[in-house]
Formats: sequence, structure tokens, C-alpha cells
Amino acid sequence: MPIQPNLFDDPPKPQKTVAIEQTIEFIPLQKDIPGLTLSGLLPANARLELTRHYEIHSIHLSRILHQLSDLKASKLTIEQIAQLLSIPSARTEATLSFGRKIYLINSENILTPFGTRVLAQSPYLDNKGLLWLFHYMLASNASLVIWSIAFNELPVRKAEVDLGEITQVLTSASDKWSEQTLKKKAPAELRGAIRCYTEEIFSPLDLITHVGGPKYEFNSNTAVIPPLVWLSSLLVYRDQYYPGAPSLEIPLIVDGNFSPGRIFRQNQASVRKALDELHNAGLLSVEVRSGLDQVRFKRDTTWLSAATQYLKGESR
Repeated sequence: MPIQPNLFDDPPKPQKTVAIEQTIEFIPLQKDIPGLTLSGLLPANARLELTRHYEIHSIHLSRILHQLSDLKASKLTIEQIAQLLSIPSARTEATLSFGRKIYLINSENILTPFGTRVLAQSPYLDNKGLLWLFHYMLASNASLVIWSIAFNELPVRKAEVDLGEITQVLTSASDKWSEQTLKKKAPAELRGAIRCYTEEIFSPLDLITHVGGPKYEFNSNTAVIPPLVWLSSLLVYRDQYYPGAPSLEIPLIVDGNFSPGRIFRQNQASVRKALDELHNAGLLSVEVRSGLDQVRFKRDTTWLSAATQYLKGESR
């Protein structure tokens, strides 16, 4: 016989929502000091090479994600993955390095929570908003020197860039690398990174146009970036450079070093419009009264929860 619940029993308490977590690497860098030169924007772990001159193909990264998912928690070496997918080991290593820096794969070649969600919702990596988030993760990372210089330094000053100029800018960081190392490695790595935008994984973003020869045009305000991609990128920015900060100044978001506004190449009006949309949707608070000009984040929102919402099509 069913038991009648006691009318005086306490009602069940609603379960508290737990924020989805995946840690973003903190980059200790005093990047907001006025007048910083390039050497002041290089963290201790700065690296010249990420993909070792290879451009990244979305099909290769997608196949690697599928393979790692099929093998669950198995730890595979680079050589084993290359053999399974019939991709050269050097290209496999480059693609894995790329996947780690966009937080899809961990150091043991196992899918992260983000990688699992991406594979479930966008298995062919053809979601444009997702590509914007990947782009931000790479180009905002001061440790990835070629990527961050390409989007944080030269194009801020002008739209058309000669690739040789970026190598020249790097010579100001010669206390970290010898001139010989820069001449040998930087141009090839830069060409590989640029091809990601003109030919391969990031070409749908229309961020870079090949003008001719070594000249490229960096395009601005060419796209409307989805609000939840903005939110996830803002929280990546916060976690990378201001971990735990409950709020960020809007001028920093618009044009601070490695900020979403700068890396997305969006002007102030576009950035503020995106922030207002997030405010109106209740996803963060824009505070512009009493001398404030900042955004305040929701305590239970993480970069991963925002990205997950986007991938599932919520408030897109």
C-alpha cells in the first residue's frame, strides 16, 4: 500500500546548480602598464612555435577528436595516433598542440570536458561561433608569441601587414631568442598560422585576406559574434589575466592587450553593443553609473558553461 507523505514533512530543498569547471591557464603578466614594448608582453614560458609551420586542417582535428573519444581513457602516443589516422607524425603533433591550446585535449591526449562537448555538438568543427572562440583562445594567449603578435600588435596600428614586419617586431624580443633562431623559425611558423586563416580551419571567419606576395589585410568589424561566444571569451580573458576578478573595466575589454575587443578586431561600439545584449539577457551586469564603466560576472557562470550553452543552441 502506498505510503501517504506526511503533510508536515519539510519540502525537498532545491539542488544548488554547480558551475561547470575546466581550468584556463593563468598567465602572470603585467600587461596593462602604459607604453609596454613587446618584451614586456612576453611571459616567462613564451614559445615561438606551436604548430611547427603546419597549417591546421579542421578535418584532421575532427578525426583526432573522434579517435580519442572512441578509445575513451586510453593514453595514446603521437606515433600511435598518427598511425591510426594515417597522418604524418609531425602534422599529428602540430594538430595535438593546437588542440591543447584551445582546451579540447589534455596533456595525456585525452578529451577534456570542453572537447567532449564540442565533439557532441559540432563534430566537424564547422560552427562559426565556435571558431571565433578557438581563435580567441589562441590569439589572446601571450605565451603563443606568433599568434598573439599577429593579432595583438601590428594589426592594431594598421590593416595591411607585410609578414616581414612581424619578424622585425620580434627582433625587439631578441633577449629571449637569438637573431638566428628568429630568422629560422619565426617566418615559417607565421606562414603556417596565417594559412589557418586564409585557407584552412579559420577561413570562414574572414579575418585575413591575402592581398598579394607577403602582404595581408586584417579585416575589422566583419562579423556579428554570438553573445554567448562573447561571454565565454570574456571569461577566458578574465581567467587568463585576472583570475577570480568579479568584474572587468569595459575600456580593458574594448582595447586592452589580448582583450576580446582587440583580438576579435571589433570597435568600441560593437563591443558595447555585445555587452548590452548580454546584460539584457541577464548573463552579466553592465555597470555604468556613479563613475563605473565595467561589467560584473555572474558567480555561477564559467567560460565552459557559457560555451556549452552556446553549443546547445541556448540563447544563441
